[in-house]
Amino acid sequence: MLNARVLNAIVLSFFCAASLTAQDSSSQTPSTKPAQSTSSKPGRHSGLSLDLPNSLIVEGRDTKTHPLTTGEKFGQVAKNFFNPFTFVATGVQAGIDQAADIHHGYGQGAEGFGKRYGADIADTATAQFFGVGVYPSLFHTDPRYYRMGSGTFFSRMGYAVTRVLVTRTDSGRRIFNSPEILACASSSAISRSYYPGDERNAGDFAYSMGSRIAFDAVYNLAKEFWPDVRNHLFGRHR
Repeated sequence: MLNARVLNAIVLSFFCAASLTAQDSSSQTPSTKPAQSTSSKPGRHSGLSLDLPNSLIVEGRDTKTHPLTTGEKFGQVAKNFFNPFTFVATGVQAGIDQAADIHHGYGQGAEGFGKRYGADIADTATAQFFGVGVYPSLFHTDPRYYRMGSGTFFSRMGYAVTRVLVTRTDSGRRIFNSPEILACASSSAISRSYYPGDERNAGDFAYSMGSRIAFDAVYNLAKEFWPDVRNHLFGRHR
């Protein structure tokens, strides 16, 4: 099951990245760097954005940004969850889950797909709510991902996957990523209430929590490397 979950992360991350999703440049999180015009931005092709539909990404790991207020953090929860792509990606994930017979108790067919879709939507909602809103507000941490953007492949890969363990405070200090761990634990605990009955034990809870952390680590890789892949495949807009 864990292998299938990690496969989901890879597929969804790059399905998300490869989608030609129209993005308004004003949806990006403000920073202290001067705003670049849309026309000079790499990754634009034929008027469409080839960027990940996630405004919680900051270019440059040492970039100075204003700290997000509690209201802004919860605003990001709503913005990311209600992005239309969320519901499309969830459909893809539910299809992969059904093909791999994840959550066997849901069965197959349209009913099984509907149950998996609902469960995956609920998983996304609780992960966003706790991982971007609740715990970052309580611990005064920054839920944004700061791209390393340069360096060797392995140094960037190591940086990306370890961001599930290391985060920043609102003031920019690096600390252990308690919000990530607690959010995965909270989301996994809540999911016991709607997952099939045979998945409501302590072992499945621990397995689910671990798979969610692994999912986030893989998605961090997509955040880190997609701009390079995008520019290689599509070139830079002139």
